Amino acid sequence: MKRVSQRGVAILIALVVIAIAAGIAARMIWDRNLELHRTENLLRFQQNYEYALGAESWIDSLMHEELGTGPTVSLTQTWAQKLPPFPIPHGAIVGQITDLQGFFNLNNLSAQGGGIDPNQLGVFERLLVELRINPEVAQAVASWVASSPGGSMSSMNSTYAAEDPPYRAPMAPMASTTELRLIAGLTINQYQRLRLWVVALPVPTAINVNTAPLEVLDALVPGITPSALEAILKQQRAGGFGSVGEFEGLLGQTVTVPIGTDSSFFRLHLDIHFAGTRFHLSSLLYREPSGSFRVYTQTLGSGG
Repeated sequence: MKRVSQRGVAILIALVVIAIAAGIAARMIWDRNLELHRTENLLRFQQNYEYALGAESWIDSLMHEELGTGPTVSLTQTWAQKLPPFPIPHGAIVGQITDLQGFFNLNNLSAQGGGIDPNQLGVFERLLVELRINPEVAQAVASWVASSPGGSMSSMNSTYAAEDPPYRAPMAPMASTTELRLIAGLTINQYQRLRLWVVALPVPTAINVNTAPLEVLDALVPGITPSALEAILKQQRAGGFGSVGEFEGLLGQTVTVPIGTDSSFFRLHLDIHFAGTRFHLSSLLYREPSGSFRVYTQTLGSGG
């Protein structure tokens, strides 16, 4: 009986050792497979990124060839057309270029000498009214970006200090329109409507009347007539305006904020579809005075 008991203990110990060895082997296989998947994902990410950089560089050169130092940027030019899918091995690249100076630059609300620019504030208030948003939000946004907005900022900061977590207005240019989410009095639904018509560019910019959409054009001056708007949109479709004077002549009024017929800031959106994965590249392109383009900022993303 003693010998049988010892044999049973030996078998039990052997089974425990086998179970431990099997567990270790299973973990090693799991870790190996995990590393293989990580390596595969990194390789695909790098491949997508290289494709995106190549497409970005190619588009930069095409825009340089088309726009150069030309006096006008308009919606009838090739850059404004949606890029057709460009085939790559196991996938394709699709993209779209947008002239950001066709939209209202929130950082224009800050006057160059300090404080809030009243003319820009008026344009923004009219834009908010068009979008069915309380125009008082314009003052809150202006106080957010202006370096010395005045006494109203102390009450606004009291409102922000009561939030959880508390924060303060930077009183500096916005880095992104997503900062609007922090503005008091602006709901998420209103933000979703507003973000389609505004930008946050790093320097003061003029609105390009050749690419500005109806909503922005209508906010430029008070009391613009529907017939004048239709005539402006018709001229945009016909190739745009050659000068600010032509635009104001058709408008029938003088615009009190900077406007122009060319642009320096563009947004390039690229979608890379490769081997069952999807990769996004969003680049802020800056057109140099020499006509060449350089990347100002990049945003990357990926998805299945």
